[in-house]
Amino acid sequence: MGRANVLMLLAVVLAALLVVGLGGLAVARWQAPVSLPTLAPDLVLTVTPVPTVAPRSTPLATPSLSPSPATTPQATLSNPTRALRGVVQIRTTLGQGSGFVWERESARTLVVTAAHVVEGVTSVEVIASDGTAYRATVLARDTRRDVAVLAAPAISGVTPIPRGSTRELPLGAALTVLGYPLSDQLIGDPTVTRGVLSARRTFDGIAFVQTDAAMNPGISGGPVLDEQGRVVGIAVGTIPWAGEIPAQGVNFAVAIEEIERVVVTARS
Repeated sequence: MGRANVLMLLAVVLAALLVVGLGGLAVARWQAPVSLPTLAPDLVLTVTPVPTVAPRSTPLATPSLSPSPATTPQATLSNPTRALRGVVQIRTTLGQGSGFVWERESARTLVVTAAHVVEGVTSVEVIASDGTAYRATVLARDTRRDVAVLAAPAISGVTPIPRGSTRELPLGAALTVLGYPLSDQLIGDPTVTRGVLSARRTFDGIAFVQTDAAMNPGISGGPVLDEQGRVVGIAVGTIPWAGEIPAQGVNFAVAIEEIERVVVTARS
């Protein structure tokens, strides 16, 4: 065999070895497990109370508090529109929120709001939709449930809102939230927002209603109504962030069954 033939044979052998080696490397890479990206740590969801609105610099004048005729505690309001007559604004030296008329007696009106709206105070102003302000005292404040009960004089022109039950509500049922977001900037009729019953939740043993109905600063303590205009909760909090991810439409109201427990305590 000539020298040229030997060199050609060596070149063919080296080429064959190179092809086999590259093929084996490709197979090994194809069979190797793919490294998955590292997942982020578990997100911690924190329910944040809907903030109150800063108080106005010039308070409204308080009228003479002459009693008005009493109405039955469970006056019938058949839909959310009529329930507007039972919504009030709550004003303290530290901020402003919303509330609703629970009951009218001959000499006083019981009003329910969120406990964080009246935190740190014993006397507040309850303002009807016509702008009339009435002095009220805090009868009970349950910070665990975030529910407070106020006693005001007999407020003119308001009607108690009847109560419903969260146990009767199917998921997806329509809900309406009434209140005074942005406070004095929107004085007059309460703001109405609509959503659905997204879920029932329990935090620290307390029953809540989850809804996608909008809740903005100043709405805290406002009633959450079912389709018949009955109170099934009060607006108290929202989840604005899931870790560093902004959340939308994850809002919460304390269930009516929890509110009733606080009212019973306030009257005992």
